[in-house]
Amino acid sequence: MWQFDVKSGRQKEFEQLYGVDGDWTALNRQTRSYLGSSFLHDQNRSLRYLVIEYWSEMIVYEQHRTSRSAIIESIEKRRAELVDAVEPLGIYTALDVPDRWGPTWSQRR
Repeated sequence: MWQFDVKSGRQKEFEQLYGVDGDWTALNRQTRSYLGSSFLHDQNRSLRYLVIEYWSEMIVYEQHRTSRSAIIESIEKRRAELVDAVEPLGIYTALDVPDRWGPTWSQRR
């Protein structure tokens, strides 16, 4: 889970980079343990966003980060042009998760 404070006037670009059809999400979809993400915009602070990613296996997530490090670095450089601050909010374990059916919400078209 990450919090981003986006530079004024750069919100649309940031939303395109991290949104459902953005490069970050497309990269994650290449990995079998990626379940989807929530992309949230703060209604009280228009420059603040949260990204929550859901992964079924942390070991695969870590392998994903390692094997695609050059692409990730490229996207993070683009992100640096769009944000004033990035704050990792932690890695959480879901408790009492209901059964899910069908495609994840990050795969909609």
